[in-house]
Amino acid sequence: MTWSPHNRAWPITYRTTDGGRAWTRMGSISIAAIGAFAPDMVTGQLGRVSAYLGAAGGSSGMAIFRTTNGGAHWRLIELTDYNKQTPGAIPFGCDKGHAVFSSASTGWVAGSCAGGRPAFWVSHDGGRTWRHQPLPGPSGTGTLTNCQCGFTAPVFTSPKDGALLASDLPGRPALSVAAYLTHDGGQTWTPIHLPGGRVPLQAPDFVNGEQGFVIGGRHLYGVHPPRDVRLYATTDGGATWIPQSANALLNQAALDFVTPAAGFASVISYTPFRSHLLETRDGGATWTSGPARFTRLRYFAP
Repeated sequence: MTWSPHNRAWPITYRTTDGGRAWTRMGSISIAAIGAFAPDMVTGQLGRVSAYLGAAGGSSGMAIFRTTNGGAHWRLIELTDYNKQTPGAIPFGCDKGHAVFSSASTGWVAGSCAGGRPAFWVSHDGGRTWRHQPLPGPSGTGTLTNCQCGFTAPVFTSPKDGALLASDLPGRPALSVAAYLTHDGGQTWTPIHLPGGRVPLQAPDFVNGEQGFVIGGRHLYGVHPPRDVRLYATTDGGATWIPQSANALLNQAALDFVTPAAGFASVISYTPFRSHLLETRDGGATWTSGPARFTRLRYFAP
């Protein structure tokens, strides 16, 4: 985890080796950052951490640091420059999230932009150089070229299998959201298609390269939240999707399946305001619900 002090002090990383019972202070991120994301560790020793350097007018600065000794020391490998665009560097333009690495060499940065190509970059040399990653349109044809849209950081279950969500895509309201999958390490990304004209409401949650889940619903112009929300499952890597449940609480849920049968969904309802933790043990066919609550809260000092 990363703790960011106030007043642009250097963020500090912490590490646990016992499931979170105890945390050890590790190295600092040597840059005056507004904040820093949690380290993205590929192995117990190799990882990166992204620092947020501020935003202005739909653009943002970021820095990426690398460790090869489990977080004891961090070395700068990427820094955006608002004065110029350096070949092979992530541009200052567009708002950006944190770097995610699917292997020791391949990393991804996603974000949002007010126009132009999608804010999605890839590195194949451990984060030293970056290039734009093309994406097809939500129908699966053509290439997104002028897009006021945003992308979540991709989530990988293996170096080859990953998923991400795109929103505010150009086109009809029903096609303004799309989820993309890759099964070749990100060389190609393919949008998924749900039955009945529904669209994905979040990035698919995969247990492995073949088995995964996603919540889908109908987007109606001027109507929020989406209607007719359902949970879908796939056993063929996203080629086909089968409805599992129509639980009303899944509308705004965040999924986390740990096996093809066992999974959780966290959600906040607003009428009345309440947090819920849903659990399934039959692949999403049925859910049990209970109030979510903190069991213990710790504060960390630098």
